[in-house]
Amino acid sequence: MCGILAILGSKEPEGDLRKKALRLSKKLRHRGPDWNGICVQQVKTNGTLNALCHERLAIVDPESGAQPLHNESGTIAMTVNGEIYNHVALRKELAPKHKFATGSDCEPIVYMFEDCEDDFSFINKLDGIFSFVAADSQKGTYLAARDPIGVTSLYIGWGRDGSLWFASEYKALAAECERFEEFPPGHYWSSKYNEFRRWYNPPWFDDHIPTTPADLNAIRTTLENACVKRLMTDVPYGKSLDTFQKKFCINLLSI
Repeated sequence: MCGILAILGSKEPEGDLRKKALRLSKKLRHRGPDWNGICVQQVKTNGTLNALCHERLAIVDPESGAQPLHNESGTIAMTVNGEIYNHVALRKELAPKHKFATGSDCEPIVYMFEDCEDDFSFINKLDGIFSFVAADSQKGTYLAARDPIGVTSLYIGWGRDGSLWFASEYKALAAECERFEEFPPGHYWSSKYNEFRRWYNPPWFDDHIPTTPADLNAIRTTLENACVKRLMTDVPYGKSLDTFQKKFCINLLSI
């Protein structure tokens, strides 16, 4: 898992903010030893600064997928911890309007945020595990979200200068924030609402009891697909991808 840190709406001088963000992001380096990056934006609407940092564990597109990621004009920056399993389909959907700069599975989120016009239902299209923060320096808007059951970690904090903080681990913000708390799974926090809002609302969430008989073939197929899509990687691990897919899925489903 990667490590992310975002400081939004800071009133510190840019040089001081950059040094502080890098120092605090270093506390997350054990999560991502392959690359560290930072972007400092000046927000056009109010003159405050945003700092977004990333500690990368390279899994998909190790050559060009470094973060923070940006839109084509560079006005939006985003830092992400996670994997988006359906990124190829999302790229095809977005391709007529946008030109991708990397092969990162997370880059589609940048353009989905750019196009959303405060309709954050696009988060439901993301098939994966994720915690992300995206900020638009021109509009002064931002969005943070966490995956449905909280596979990736995320914390939120409130700075003494009125800034808003997000980090993969509380150690990166505890000493700098008046208070902080865990970011709840399946929720987002945006500049539009400034409160937690649930985006993940499956039919079964409110005591829904299914009446359809169990379909064992459907369960098997679903489990196979769930296993295979999680093998998405551009770097080697364990055994070869083909061998792992075949043996792991067959053995698991024969139990």
